[in-house]
Amino acid sequence: MNIVLVDEHLLLADALQNLLRLQPEVTKVDAYTDGKEFLSERSAAPPDILVMDLGLNGSNGLELLDICRSTLPKEMKVIVLSTITDVQTIKHTIRRGANSFLSKSTPFEEFKESIFQVSSGKQYIGKAIRDSLINSVFTEEEVIMHLSPREKEVLQKVCGGHTIKEIAYELKLSAHTVQYYHRSVMDKLKVRRTTDLIVYAMQHGLYIPEAR
Repeated sequence: MNIVLVDEHLLLADALQNLLRLQPEVTKVDAYTDGKEFLSERSAAPPDILVMDLGLNGSNGLELLDICRSTLPKEMKVIVLSTITDVQTIKHTIRRGANSFLSKSTPFEEFKESIFQVSSGKQYIGKAIRDSLINSVFTEEEVIMHLSPREKEVLQKVCGGHTIKEIAYELKLSAHTVQYYHRSVMDKLKVRRTTDLIVYAMQHGLYIPEAR
């Protein structure tokens, strides 16, 4: 098993590198502190598993993930190891192609387990963050059930930056009707401003911005 670590924290990367090299299943472990350096040196020979942080020097970890998924073989598994563990970040990361998400407080034994899980074709969410993710899913389902199909449609377009007139034109409705749906959604989600509506929708997974 060939593994690459991309993490700007040298102490953690060195420690993981040394521990992984002790595992009989691991044949090679390389470490980089910069995503661009990794892409420059390993694009032609990607590892079996990439372990990466979301906070990287000179770039956003999600950007590195996007590049990996669009340019490197899909067979390469990606494990995200991060201090950023809010529910929305986890969901964005998984949707964009990560096979596993772990907190940096994860014990090494569980980290090793995640490697075995993703190498066998499964996905793995760290135990420390699993409960909050599950609770979020149930909360979202409860909110979504209270929105009508038309309200969901209007919500998506409002979050996408469309004006009431633009939405009315696209949905072949009157501006007054769209305004009614807009207000109804805000009332159900208990927000007063459109900006608050967009923030709420993104935080609760009701709207996912498209990756650049």
